[in-house]
Amino acid sequence: MTTFPNKVIVTSCMGGSQGDLGVVRALGRTGVSVILLSEYASSIAQYSRYAVRMIHEPGFTQNPDSALACLMKIAESEAHKPIIFPTADPDLTVLSNLRDKLEPHFHLFLSTRELIDTCLDKGKFFEFAKHLNFPIPHTHAPNDFDELIELSHSISYPTILKPLVPQTWSQPEIQRIVDEKKALVIDTPEALIDRYRAIAPLNKDMAIQDYIPGRDDRLYSLHIYMDRQGQPVAYFTGQKIRTYPTYAGIGCFVRSVYVPDIVSSGIDILRKLHYTGMALLQFKQDSRTGEFKLLEINPRASSWNLLAERCGVNLPYLACLETLGMDLPPRPRQKEGVNYVFFSHDIRAFFDYRKHGDWSTWAWLRSLLGRNVFQYWCLDDPKPFFVSVGRALMSAGKRVTRRVTRRLRPVHSAG
Repeated sequence: MTTFPNKVIVTSCMGGSQGDLGVVRALGRTGVSVILLSEYASSIAQYSRYAVRMIHEPGFTQNPDSALACLMKIAESEAHKPIIFPTADPDLTVLSNLRDKLEPHFHLFLSTRELIDTCLDKGKFFEFAKHLNFPIPHTHAPNDFDELIELSHSISYPTILKPLVPQTWSQPEIQRIVDEKKALVIDTPEALIDRYRAIAPLNKDMAIQDYIPGRDDRLYSLHIYMDRQGQPVAYFTGQKIRTYPTYAGIGCFVRSVYVPDIVSSGIDILRKLHYTGMALLQFKQDSRTGEFKLLEINPRASSWNLLAERCGVNLPYLACLETLGMDLPPRPRQKEGVNYVFFSHDIRAFFDYRKHGDWSTWAWLRSLLGRNVFQYWCLDDPKPFFVSVGRALMSAGKRVTRRVTRRLRPVHSAG
């Protein structure tokens, strides 16, 4: 492995997913020194042996001045210009907005601010993608409730209701309404109006998108890094077998499968955009036609990026090499048939799938017998796993204590 003296700052934020741990491990295994900059004190990634330092900066995605001051302090303490690696939409947005002030002091491998903003706003992205004739499902973005009612009677069902900016649904009040889903599958005009009416007072910026027939195992992802000339350095494709929450969630059981169609389609799309940097393209295969439809482009690494690294495609490391102008190894070929398992999410997803008749107990157990990599557990870095188990046991203990206390309370009051 080629080494370099520059430290890499991996950012971890509230409302983000579990992708920070995968990036920390992918870089650390190559000998790179990784600093974790976390918005919250409880980040599980801080317990990785590959994080040489953890900096807690509360609310840095809500306070750009605070984020900038913290980053500048890090830059001043380093002999070599550090690299910044965002892992979720909120921290990516902050870094993109601060780009002009950060670039003299840090290496960034972000695409343009305009392109990042377009990709993160699903309404803007649809209009942009439609203009370029990308293979996307039709999408509407109603401006108000009256427009929503009119639209509800002219579209086909089922349909998808989703936020224009994904992170806006991360607030607890909306999470309760949508059952923690990234999008809702709506079957009737009445249900669409009801869901929109419930969510709109908290955030009215939503999109309605044509539903593409097919179960969750028709969802595919292309993970890719494009160099400064807009050429692919390396890529990896995966198939989501199960998601949590089910039917509109994040992959909790994902299989490494090479899919040439989405590789060629994805590279063509990114070249038309003059895209550079890390990208995650989400596709769904139409069960009627077999065609792959583009759902979205995320200008960052995925939440389950560790699967690509364990299959021989270390995109974070290659991104750093390219950013520093260093020689790149030959393009790696991914190992196929390896599964990513986020077990605590997958077991909850299984119970919901079983309730709907999609997965039997035997089929689920059989799927776990393959070659697996796990979100937390790995032999060379076990501490995050033990910390996650300890937290789960503490949480379960608190729930049991609350239930017992509630049951005993009437007895005490009666005595």
